Amino acid sequence: MRRRLLAVLVAAVLAGIGCIAVVAYVRGADQRALAGRQAVWVLISTQRIPAGTSAAAIRGGGYTERVAMPAETVPSTALGQLDAQLDTLVLTADLPPSQLVLRGMFAESSEVTGGLPVPDGKLAVSVQMTAAGRVAGYVRPGSRVAVFSTFTMREGRGRVPAGDGLSSGHDYNQATRVLLPRVEVIGVGERGVSGAATAGDTAAAADGSGESGSGSAAKAGVTMLVTVAVSQQEAAKLVHVSLTGTLSLALLDDTATVEPDAGIDNNTLFP
Repeated sequence: MRRRLLAVLVAAVLAGIGCIAVVAYVRGADQRALAGRQAVWVLISTQRIPAGTSAAAIRGGGYTERVAMPAETVPSTALGQLDAQLDTLVLTADLPPSQLVLRGMFAESSEVTGGLPVPDGKLAVSVQMTAAGRVAGYVRPGSRVAVFSTFTMREGRGRVPAGDGLSSGHDYNQATRVLLPRVEVIGVGERGVSGAATAGDTAAAADGSGESGSGSAAKAGVTMLVTVAVSQQEAAKLVHVSLTGTLSLALLDDTATVEPDAGIDNNTLFP
């Protein structure tokens, strides 16, 4: 009996020693991995964090843990903690588990409404444009453009749209006028479609991958959505003309001046 009790006691002691040895080895493995390297503390997501979650909620909700990693393997924008200065910022996209938390993942909540950055006080409106209407595809996010409207004139009312679309024929008179002298393009293409780009997609806008004159989307006859930032009154004009007439864009630079005027029609096109 004593021998059996002694054997059980020895086994328990050995098991305890084994557990201690395993813990010591794991901790030692971390130290060995960092040996000779400068380590930094970073935040890692412990679960999926939905887009729109504030930094304050992440810090207080147990969404992350701090781990030490070799400095040379960590991006410079990785966060080691969520300071109170970030409390009002929110995630711009879902963050999967076991991912580094980066500074660039956060933005003002107003900037991520609907997933499209919209300038303060503006509305985002999308209109369908042909390649010619998009200046052969050279209109990109960040472009400043003037918007022209071409329409069939209402008989006896001057250069006023008839409201029935762009009709053609010998008995019709069409006119073109400046609708909006200067607006900002914030998106080209439809979200989720290959080749689409927004003002936040700087890479696509810079290298032309969002759209190019040689791409299939820029071919004549192919239409694409163009999204602009406008005021309420400008939005109403764009929506109305998109349903009753034809829109064309003109690229502007900082020196270009466009003023609304009476426009031209078939009878005044030439002197």
